[in-house]
Amino acid sequence: MAEPKSLPANRRVRAPSMPPGGVIDAPGEDYEPPEDAPIAAPDRNARKPASKPKAQRGPSVLSAIVRRAQPIVGLLVVVAASIAVAWGIRHHVMTSPRFAVRTVRVEGTVKRSSEQIAAAAGLKIGNNIFSIDLESARVRILQDPWIEKAMVRRKLPSTITVEVTEREASAAVVVGTEIYLCTHDGELFKTIEPGDPSNLVVITGLTSEQVSDDRPGSVKRIRAALDLMMDYEQRGPSKRLALEEINLAQDGTVRLVVGKEAVTLEMGQSPFRQKILRAAQVLQEVDRRHAQPSVVFLDNDAHPERVVVRMR
Repeated sequence: MAEPKSLPANRRVRAPSMPPGGVIDAPGEDYEPPEDAPIAAPDRNARKPASKPKAQRGPSVLSAIVRRAQPIVGLLVVVAASIAVAWGIRHHVMTSPRFAVRTVRVEGTVKRSSEQIAAAAGLKIGNNIFSIDLESARVRILQDPWIEKAMVRRKLPSTITVEVTEREASAAVVVGTEIYLCTHDGELFKTIEPGDPSNLVVITGLTSEQVSDDRPGSVKRIRAALDLMMDYEQRGPSKRLALEEINLAQDGTVRLVVGKEAVTLEMGQSPFRQKILRAAQVLQEVDRRHAQPSVVFLDNDAHPERVVVRMR
């Protein structure tokens, strides 16, 4: 039996020398490792290659709708809560006995009573103060011809205040077959009725056609008659012979009827102030003579100093 060959002495395997330049060429593409090449064990300390991030999925349609609807839903909740609170407050103020009307205070009335004004306005004790339409109440009050202005206010918790301004009747005006009351501006505001003032100067001579066809002109004539009435009360013998009637003729002339004896003063046409002063002097002289005049003619415009008196 042959003796085994002795093994060569152990020596370190020398590392392959680096080619010049310190660069090692990678094997070509057709390189295949030898079959008996050892397989290197995996290095547990080596970092694993980072895996590619998974593509993020886009938001679903439902979640997008939900996100967009959240502000709207929140707003609807706030609105609903506000409506509920407002309804609750309204229900309280409209039903609480604290806001029931206990007092209706009316100021400025002379021709009408407080009860008449409150009834005309539809104001009743016990009604809820917020259920009253103030403007409608004011309009109803103004339907009364005596009322020129009206104002209705709430005074919480339970008082309604009404302030009115009534018209003043300056004279009674006969128009055709009707008798009207007029203001100091000459406006006709109502037909005369029982209970209306009866001690007013009466203005006659106007026709229904004149008033309907020329209302401004008729008002102007009435206002001129009222000015004449004021002059007579200030400068004429009004204390002895009160003015009873002013007749407006179609030709523009004016006739006054004064005193209980119905003395007629033929005034002619304007101006009238001097004629009134002259009538006062003449009537004073006639009274001094204890005479009873029937007609005093003051219409001689060519010779105004000539006054003719017709006795009874």
